[in-house]
Amino acid sequence: MIPPLAWRALQAWHDGGPPISRTVVPFRRADSPANIISIYEIELYPIYVTVLLADEASGGEARPFQQYFPVSRYLTLNSLLENLCESLVVDSIRGRLFIGTRGRATDCILDLSRTFVQELKAKNFINSEDDLSRKKLEIVLELMDEDSQWPTEERELNSIDQNTQIDPNDDSLGDGIIGLHNMGNTCYMNSCIQSLSHTPILRDYFTSKSYLNDINRTNPLGHEGRLAQVSAVLINSLWKQFKKPKVPYKKKGGNSRHHIPITAPCITPKTFKDTLGKLHPDFSGNEQHDAQEMLNFLFSGLSEDLNRIVNKPYNEAPDSDGRPDQELADIWWDNHLKRELSIIVALFNGQYKSLLTCKTCKYESARFEPFSSIEVPLPENDQVSIQLIYFPLDSTGGDATKYSLRGCHKSTVREVLITLAKVMHEDQKEDIGTNAGNESSVNENDTFEQMVSNMTVVRMENGYIANIQPVSFVL
Repeated sequence: MIPPLAWRALQAWHDGGPPISRTVVPFRRADSPANIISIYEIELYPIYVTVLLADEASGGEARPFQQYFPVSRYLTLNSLLENLCESLVVDSIRGRLFIGTRGRATDCILDLSRTFVQELKAKNFINSEDDLSRKKLEIVLELMDEDSQWPTEERELNSIDQNTQIDPNDDSLGDGIIGLHNMGNTCYMNSCIQSLSHTPILRDYFTSKSYLNDINRTNPLGHEGRLAQVSAVLINSLWKQFKKPKVPYKKKGGNSRHHIPITAPCITPKTFKDTLGKLHPDFSGNEQHDAQEMLNFLFSGLSEDLNRIVNKPYNEAPDSDGRPDQELADIWWDNHLKRELSIIVALFNGQYKSLLTCKTCKYESARFEPFSSIEVPLPENDQVSIQLIYFPLDSTGGDATKYSLRGCHKSTVREVLITLAKVMHEDQKEDIGTNAGNESSVNENDTFEQMVSNMTVVRMENGYIANIQPVSFVL
């Protein structure tokens, strides 16, 4: 056993992985009916649960907070509540725990004086401890609001469903500052939704119900309008008016390993996620995916669901035939609009030119393909690390020294040696001391050239010189 501060120091020094925390719990053993001894041991097999957080910021809706959180089988639930509230810098008096359920939260409030296993058995969630391995357990941490009211009770009384309800008579919009719960690893989906939601024209198109006039249910390439419908419901939910919450706790300190919610409402796009999984099986789980693939699917699906062209004509791709780019681009775009005419095309489609040149006759054929997104490659790092071992031939040169230099991947041997000469010259000046600046009036560039002229780069193999690299050799 070592103190927490010492453990953190060891972990920082040796770059250890994530800590596997274990709790020291008391066990009572009776040597005799009159003599009961308490023995403290490390609990090796706690119960792992998912902890949800319900507070004023979420309007009483439970949102993910901690995954695979260890809960002791032997300590009371009061210690668990104190631990969770301490991570949020909240007094434990303002919190309570209940088991995640679709029913009323007040029916599943946990007795803090009991252990978690005792409460599960008392509320008939399990019959024996063997059932724990087959149960997906969720504990909800609820925090009081500033008025000392429980948000879940207010939510039940007001019958608020922030996920799906849209008031058709309320035309006023909120500020759109609404969060999206991460359901596993769905941050790729949430980022795409927020980007589309904050596109002003697209937002107005869905919130004004204009999309209802464009839904194409007969398009074989679409999804019978289901993707457009579920997207409209979600965007309307993000832009409805919410009462601005005030979070009753604040983050203290610069760094924290816990998530601290902000003062903004948040909804769970579960209906959208379930529909997305049915329309595209690759997005059915809660695994991580590429955001660009998700965005391309939304562009394609929404464009087909909202396509005003019912019967798409066949268009032959025209060749350039020596026509100027502007004229050819207009022809390609007109042909594209004859088959695709939707708000997605109007907002997010463009054209890029591809040119094919015949090597024999030099004939050029240009095409102007439509696109909704372009992959932009990251620039390559032109700097490489070069390892050199300097062997002085004279007896006064010192021992062999290893140098690690940075240079362009297209540098020549001479340019690398110039860099090495500069490093060695600076080292020599530091060894000489303060009088190094007055040692000579010769130009430093001439000094570097003279040093390089006395160097030779060789490539070693199996302890022998394989070849001598010329100074013009490109690395």
